[in-house]
Amino acid sequence: MSQSELERLARIRMQITKEPLERALAALQGHPIPDGEEPEPEQKSEQEQQQEPEENTSPPPPAPPYLRLLP
Repeated sequence: MSQSELERLARIRMQITKEPLERALAALQGHPIPDGEEPEPEQKSEQEQQQEPEENTSPPPPAPPYLRLLP
């Protein structure tokens, strides 16, 4: 993979993980992460957590006939 492609991917990774360029490049190249630090586990935002269905929820009731699509 070319250096310019690595830098492009590293910049995308930086936007997502908020890590510096050096760490992003090291991770993409398979090198140990500098400073002996491990990346923080990815935490989901509130919106992502709300979008995930809960395990014990029942499905919504069927729509009334007047709201169903016509054939």
